[in-house]
Amino acid sequence: MLKEILKDSIIKELKLIKRLSTKVPTDSLDFRPKENVRSIIELLQYLSGAGTGMLLFWQSNETEARPFLMKLRENAPLVTLENAAAIFDAQIELVNEIFASISEEDLATKVVSYPWGTTDTLGKAILETSVKWLTGYKMQLFLYIKQASDLALSTPDLWRKTED
Repeated sequence: MLKEILKDSIIKELKLIKRLSTKVPTDSLDFRPKENVRSIIELLQYLSGAGTGMLLFWQSNETEARPFLMKLRENAPLVTLENAAAIFDAQIELVNEIFASISEEDLATKVVSYPWGTTDTLGKAILETSVKWLTGYKMQLFLYIKQASDLALSTPDLWRKTED
C-alpha cells in the first residue's frame, strides 16, 4: 500500500511539472527573480532528475551519492522546452520501473543513506527526497511562471490539473 502511495505521488508531481513545462513562455526561460537563484530553464533541468536521482542511487551498488548524482546531472543541460514533456514522460516510466523492483518490506525495513550522511528507511527516505523535492521545486516553477508571464495559472494548476 505504501509503495503505491509513494509511486503515485511521485508520478502525479511529474505530471503536474510536465504540464507546467508546457505553460512556460519561450521568452521567459531565463527568468529568475534575482541573481544566484535558478532560472525557469534551470528549474526544469533540475526537476528532470529530482524525482528519480536518489531512487536510482539507492538501487545501485554505489556507496558515494555525490559522484553518482553528478553523473546523472550531466544530461540536465539537454532539457529544453521542446523536449521537456518527453523527458518527464520518460521519468514517469522510470519511476514505474524502479518501483516494480521495490517491495513493501523494502520500504519499511531497508536502511539507506542520504548524501549528507544520515540514514533512514527507504520509504521515509523516498518521502524526504523524491516527493518533497518534486513538490517544492514544482511550486517554485509555478511561481516563476506566474511572475514571468500573464498566464492565468491558479491553484488547480499547482495541485491537481495534470492535463488541459
